[in-house]
Amino acid sequence: MPVELVLYPIMRPLVTAKAVLFHPHRRASRYVPNIIEMPESVSEYAVLKRFGSGSKTFDVYDTEGGRYPVGPSDPSKSLFWFTRSRAVKGAYRMFSSDIRGTGENGEDEPVATVRAGLRSNVLLIRAPTAPAAELGWHVISLRVDANDSYRMFTMANGVTYQWTMRGKWLEKVVNLGNKESEVRIRIGRVVPNGDRGFTLQIDESEMPRELALGSALCSYIDQWNTNIEIGGIYYARQAGGVRWKRD
Repeated sequence: MPVELVLYPIMRPLVTAKAVLFHPHRRASRYVPNIIEMPESVSEYAVLKRFGSGSKTFDVYDTEGGRYPVGPSDPSKSLFWFTRSRAVKGAYRMFSSDIRGTGENGEDEPVATVRAGLRSNVLLIRAPTAPAAELGWHVISLRVDANDSYRMFTMANGVTYQWTMRGKWLEKVVNLGNKESEVRIRIGRVVPNGDRGFTLQIDESEMPRELALGSALCSYIDQWNTNIEIGGIYYARQAGGVRWKRD
């Protein structure tokens, strides 16, 4: 049984209390970190639920700079797809259209795995444009301050990155926790597409798209699936969102 279900009776009131506690501090806070805005020239990908699959499968399309904001008319032109795990709750496997039939019996092998929950992580297995040192586990932790709540992880270069609750920004953080000297460089953003999925904008010179897509899906399942800014796996926002389950 997943640890999230074992701890559910304890964690749900805790995350609710923590969100309520920080709410007045966020409204009264004068702390404003230094923010460098995202460049205009970024890649854009639409991550959409596959028709008829509920939230079991997500297809990833290149919008070609916004020309196809919800993907092309031909569904076979997906670059990647995520398939929900049958063994682990809140987990997905990511496959690439460019890497097919590489298994022993000709089956497709994942380029990454994603898990949302108390132990959120992205396991990067293959990423042609990423350094070899980037392959492996990227553990995603939770941080809450007087301004917002975040899902944070570190890349092989030792730099910390975070997904924000407000604005759904992906930020590169310098001098983390040093208040006025902290710098947040925005390198990506997620724009929701109703209940169909989301669009990811990402500066690929800063992060491989596979890692950006995987970490964004984690936040889509958990972080942004709640009204109280924390603990979406315990306190889901709406029935039409992504269900934290396994198949």
